Amino acid sequence: MLRGPAAVAIALAVLVALRGSGGAGPDVSRLAGALRDLYAEPQHPGERWRRVPPTVNLPGGGRAPREEVYRDRVLFPDAAAWLLASRAGDDAPLGAWLLGTTPPARAEEAEALLVPALAHADPRTAFEAARALAAVGTTASLSPLRAAARAGGPAALGSAAAWAAERVAERHGLPPPAVASGGRLAPGFRKGVAWWRSEARNDAGAASFRRLSSLGFDWVSIHTWDPLQRAADEPRLDEPRRRLGITGFGDVVRNAHAAGLRVMLKPHLEMRRYDPRPEDRRILSGPDAGARRRVLERLRAEAESRQGQWHNLIEMRSEKDWQEWFRGYGQYLLEYAAQARDAGADMLCVGRELDRTVVLREDDWRRLILRVREVYPGPLVYSANFDTFHQVGFWDALDYVGVSAYFPLSRRPEPGVAELEAAWGPILSSLEDVSRRFDRPVLLTELGYPAAAGAAAEPWRETGPPADPWTQARCYEAALRAVAGRSRIEGAFWWLWEGTAQPAFRDASFSIQGKPAAFVAARWFRGY
Repeated sequence: MLRGPAAVAIALAVLVALRGSGGAGPDVSRLAGALRDLYAEPQHPGERWRRVPPTVNLPGGGRAPREEVYRDRVLFPDAAAWLLASRAGDDAPLGAWLLGTTPPARAEEAEALLVPALAHADPRTAFEAARALAAVGTTASLSPLRAAARAGGPAALGSAAAWAAERVAERHGLPPPAVASGGRLAPGFRKGVAWWRSEARNDAGAASFRRLSSLGFDWVSIHTWDPLQRAADEPRLDEPRRRLGITGFGDVVRNAHAAGLRVMLKPHLEMRRYDPRPEDRRILSGPDAGARRRVLERLRAEAESRQGQWHNLIEMRSEKDWQEWFRGYGQYLLEYAAQARDAGADMLCVGRELDRTVVLREDDWRRLILRVREVYPGPLVYSANFDTFHQVGFWDALDYVGVSAYFPLSRRPEPGVAELEAAWGPILSSLEDVSRRFDRPVLLTELGYPAAAGAAAEPWRETGPPADPWTQARCYEAALRAVAGRSRIEGAFWWLWEGTAQPAFRDASFSIQGKPAAFVAARWFRGY
């Protein structure tokens, strides 16, 4: 195969010329510039939660989803290839990603331009080319790769694209999992991922669950976002009867089961960062732009003033307040327990990172857990924060020791897999000590890394761009290597599966969709 960016550029230029568009060079470069500009704006943090792609203004008027703009142009594949051959910024991975959005009728043209890019010197570009090939399908143009593809590669990538991605992974410091200590995850290891409600879309999660199953996941934790706690010392939960934020939870669970996934329901009591009054809501839905701006500025200031508050620090000031808080939280939790029972959920998490309440009020928690067991018959877990799990005293009342595993691993900007795996050693020993003391297996109820350079130093912090999805992938690879062969660690739920801003290689969020971390999951969980 070709080697180096220069050879890739030559191959792409030859392909473009053979396609008869060599004389349209200025038109190709102009369209390439328009495509670059289309994705030049910084990604909005909330873009990944939208149900439809963001829309943009069309050159001739009107608006259209950004992922459809220019795709109908005759020169679209050539313009994407022009970017693919560029050495400026991240033009090359953008070009590869764009070719993966080529309309099906022109898939063969895209494939012919992508095959040389599998040997690109930039791992980001080569990986995006592999993903793009999986997106546009495989035809005769991929026959040389199919001959070399490993049998049984992940169905989510396609055998040829999986083979290419495997080569890219090895070049980027991710050797095959077979060389890991222990070789494979223990039988029955729960291969879980946290699943956000925006993925329910209009099909109650069916398509999302099938995709997760194809990657090898066999559990999902469906978490909520309930900003009911107004302050760390506020005993009254706001709207304690608030319902689960997923319409048709029973349908969601049934679709997960149909895809071969088991379900943990994981309610998240959150701090309320702002508190709009009825008058604020009226103004925000009204026509006065100036009034709307003033309300938003005030709410933003309120949110910033509460940034130091965190649900893990909830602590009441009096015995009376403690009793009122537990009444409200008990009502909140028991409602979810009934929903989990009625929907057939396979596990219930009784709390997440409420550790100060747990340490200070163990007896209240034990009584609450007994009440939950009267409602929900399945296994129970609590998700303790990574730095206080050893202080929890009621693990024997539950079925698992649960930990939000955001352990810092390395302060180096680009740590290797071996260094990260070694950092897990004392962490896992400490977890196993607690497991033995309470005779309960461990679940990493959250295991997450943002796609950012500082992921290994502060895994809990989503810092925003620039994105570094390969550091995220190495962190997950190291975690899987570390837990392989550790029989007391019975599963991990990756944080997080939700949409990403597009293209995904620029998305610095925790989501693993469309990133090398998803490939790490496939190569481990599908066992090829």
